[in-house]
This record gives sequence, structure tokens and C-alpha cells, in this order.
Amino acid sequence: MKKGLIIGIIIAVIVLAVAGVGGYFVFNDVMQKNKIMETFSELEQVTKSGNFDQETINEKTSNIVSTGKYANVEKAGKNYARDLFSTAIELKTMLEDEKMAQLLTASNYQNDGPEFAESKKYITETKQKLEDGKAKMLSFLEEGKINSYIEAETSDEYCKELYRQLLAEDINMPESEKKQVETSIDKVVSMLGIAEEVINFLIENNGKWEVEGEQILFNSNALVVKYNSFLTRLRMV
Repeated sequence: MKKGLIIGIIIAVIVLAVAGVGGYFVFNDVMQKNKIMETFSELEQVTKSGNFDQETINEKTSNIVSTGKYANVEKAGKNYARDLFSTAIELKTMLEDEKMAQLLTASNYQNDGPEFAESKKYITETKQKLEDGKAKMLSFLEEGKINSYIEAETSDEYCKELYRQLLAEDINMPESEKKQVETSIDKVVSMLGIAEEVINFLIENNGKWEVEGEQILFNSNALVVKYNSFLTRLRMV
């Protein structure tokens, strides 16, 4: 028996409607993914130059543009980005501290010597802050730490996979690049260590040196040689 015309039309309408619904879900999925990719691309543009501040990062990571389960992915990714860049900003601030560059200058010798209490305190505290910052930064580059952000937002496996795709470069960062972060900070810590040796040298030889203008003068050639050896080591770090 042939189907009636009306029933045939109804079936066709339902089939098309179902196809339309399926098309909507596919389109919505693509649209939501594109929103997330676009907002992260904007964040990358802001941060790639290295000239970013906490206020800008907070602004970019607090605005969630996707909806539904995709918002969980976006929120997790942006929470990770905010914490990562906040740690980077802390390290950047420490590394750009002008006081560090002034430690081994005639003016500091004049102002803080011969006891160098402030200099010694600064070196000790800064070395520890850099070591702590390095450990914190390296932890953010570990896969477990990265994934913990999406796991805190959802247990949905599709969302987790989408998140891992979004942060694939971070998750798969080569060990050589992680090592570069570590060695860069270690270099500064080493330089501070040598600066500390110089300060201790000046304390031990109190009364055997004086500041004249922008120079430090010693009362023996042996002390000059020793002092210059510290500076040579600094240049070689």
C-alpha cells in the first residue's frame, strides 16, 4: 500500500526538522569553539610582546564569551592563563627591580657599607623569592597542573578533551623550553650569589677600601685582583 500524500509530507517535514536540529547542534558546536579560539587568540596577542600587566590579564580572563558546557572549558583555560601570567608578572617584577642592578655600585657601597645590612637582607630575600617563583612557574608547565583547571570545572570528557586541544602547546611543551625557564632564573640567582660574595668580601676587608666618586679603591693590589675576579665571574654567568 502506498503512503498517503499527507503522511509522506509529514514524514519528510519531520526528517528535515531532525536534520535541522542536528545541523543546529553541529553549527553551535563550531560557533562555540570559534568563540573560545578567538578570545584566546586575543589574549595571546596581548601577552606575546611581553608588555602586559595584571589589570590587562584580569580583564581578558574574566570575560566569558561562550555558553553552556563550553563556558566551563573557556573558564578553565582562562583561570589557568590568569594564574600562569600572574606568576610570570611576579617574576618579571623581581627581575626588573633596579635595586638588584645597584648592589655592586659605588653609591651602594657608600650608602650601605661597611656593614651592608640592607644589601645582605635584600639578596637573601630576593634569592628565595626567585627560587619560589621558579618552582611555581615550572609547576604551571606540568600536564597535571594544567589539567587540574578543567577537572575543577567539569567531569565531562568531551569538555576535557576540548580543553586539552586548546592548551595542547602548553601541555606538550618540550622539556628544553621548560629547562630554559629554569636556567634563566638560575642565572640570576647565581649572579646574586656572587654579589653576596662581593658584599661579604667588602665586610671582611672593612677599612681596606674606600669610595671615591664612582670608584672603589683598595689599599693593596691583592685586594684589587680579588675584587676584579668577582666581576669576571659575574660576566661569565
